[in-house]
Amino acid sequence: MKKMMSCLALGACAALLAVAPTPAALAQSQPEASTITLTEPLEVGTVTLQPGTYLIKVVLIDSNRDMLRVTNKEQTKVFTTVLSRPHPILADEAMPETRYVTWATAPGQPRALRTWFARDRESGHDIVYPKARALELAVLAKEPVIAIPDAVAETEYRTAPLLVVTPDRTVKPYEAQVVQTTPATAPTLVAEARPAERMPKTASSVPLFAALGLLSLGGAFGLRALAHRA
Repeated sequence: MKKMMSCLALGACAALLAVAPTPAALAQSQPEASTITLTEPLEVGTVTLQPGTYLIKVVLIDSNRDMLRVTNKEQTKVFTTVLSRPHPILADEAMPETRYVTWATAPGQPRALRTWFARDRESGHDIVYPKARALELAVLAKEPVIAIPDAVAETEYRTAPLLVVTPDRTVKPYEAQVVQTTPATAPTLVAEARPAERMPKTASSVPLFAALGLLSLGGAFGLRALAHRA
């Protein structure tokens, strides 16, 4: 009987280990977020951020699109929320060292954020610009730019149609293969801050740990019952 109880105890431990999340899994489940420190103004969507340190966090919508919310480090002030498209790193594409890529703009204008790569992730987010601004960027960069119709509100980001504008000012529905996937060399005006403190997160592991606790209690009561029967 003791041998049976030992086997049951080992089985319960193995079950707990099987359902317990690994550190990597927990990291992947947390919203992507990074801080950036700007030394020059940077255009992000319809807002130009001034020099300073900001937090960029992903707000998931679906597999086709998401949003990037830019706040101060304390997350007490929202500067802008922009629509974005997932940007997977392809086999022949190098991750930029700064993890930020910008569009070239007209002389005297701030550069515009093109693609943002969260820290420790192997994919990025292409910024979606209003059509009028996307047309200007496409002409200047001589590359297609992803866009949405002008005057789309944040509440409409989930359903707003995605467009592609080309350097010859053609506007057509978005197709992933139309857009240039290899980012240009990123300028040095944007740097990624790596603070010692943990990034804020909205997801919680409390429900999972509660479930693990209940499973442990159930195993303990089961073993106790078997012990009494023995």
